[in-house]
Amino acid sequence: MPKRKFTNLRSVALGTAVFLFGACSPQPAEQANTHKTEPNAMHTNAVHPSRNGYAEAAEGLKVHYEIYGEGEPIVVMAGGLMDTSTMLQVIAPLSRTRQVIGIDLEGHGRTALRKSPMTHERNGDDVAAVLRHLKIRKADVAGYSHGGDAAIRMSIQHPEMVRNLIVISTAAERDGWYPSTLKGMEAVNSGLAEQMKGTPLYTRYVQVSPAPEQFGVLLDRMGALMRKDYDWRAEIAALRTPALLMFADHDAISAKHIAEFYALFGGGLQDAGWDGEPKFSRARLAIVPGYTHYNFGQSPDIAPIIERYLTNPTSKATQFEPEPN
Repeated sequence: MPKRKFTNLRSVALGTAVFLFGACSPQPAEQANTHKTEPNAMHTNAVHPSRNGYAEAAEGLKVHYEIYGEGEPIVVMAGGLMDTSTMLQVIAPLSRTRQVIGIDLEGHGRTALRKSPMTHERNGDDVAAVLRHLKIRKADVAGYSHGGDAAIRMSIQHPEMVRNLIVISTAAERDGWYPSTLKGMEAVNSGLAEQMKGTPLYTRYVQVSPAPEQFGVLLDRMGALMRKDYDWRAEIAALRTPALLMFADHDAISAKHIAEFYALFGGGLQDAGWDGEPKFSRARLAIVPGYTHYNFGQSPDIAPIIERYLTNPTSKATQFEPEPN
């Protein structure tokens, strides 16, 4: 491989590893100023869990969780390489009226790695294991990016435990990501570990991980997971669970795939009708302006949209019947 091409590939991979998984960089000043008066905004540094602990999952893995607030339970999961603290902009406002359960997925935050390769399916089972440990029969389940993949798999594998599925900026199939993004995903491996040691992402990992020396192993595991093809569209279409799909207007998920994802729930297939009861699909779709995939997880706009969705009787939405061809 020519040296220049190799260098470019490493740059793409490093950029993906640092930013794709869950933006840890602060918002631009002009964007932060825009949200200063947001009614649901909250100083996240003053928010602390009321309790935390570990739930045992398959192969003896201890999955770390944190609980904020009281009320109807909602699970919130961060993006790849990120821990629960990176979602406090979402957790804090929701915790005013709900019990928010932050879960560190395998290899993330305070949850260790198993000896075997990471899978999306097992992440879904791990979420269910936490809810069973907490004796929660049913909860709303939300996840951003890598956490969104876990939320999808949880809903597919344990539908009886999910009241509402909330997907934030992830795809129903691997090809839903833009090709340039996939190239960055494919190049993630332990060779990037040394370059990442000066980043806030690595600093946080070392602070909370039970095995900080395994950072390179985590990069290899995540890279292998992202190189693996998947297509969950048929399983998602078979779900009866109501859903909220949220994306940035400049997301790493293609606009074409966002429309296809929404259509899996019957959305965007026909006019809902103006006379009488509208024929809503099982999903609601939110495209939030002014964000990319890489800073969307830190958005103060996410929590108010989730709250409005959950306070509406979306689970009673009329089943959408597509028009005949």
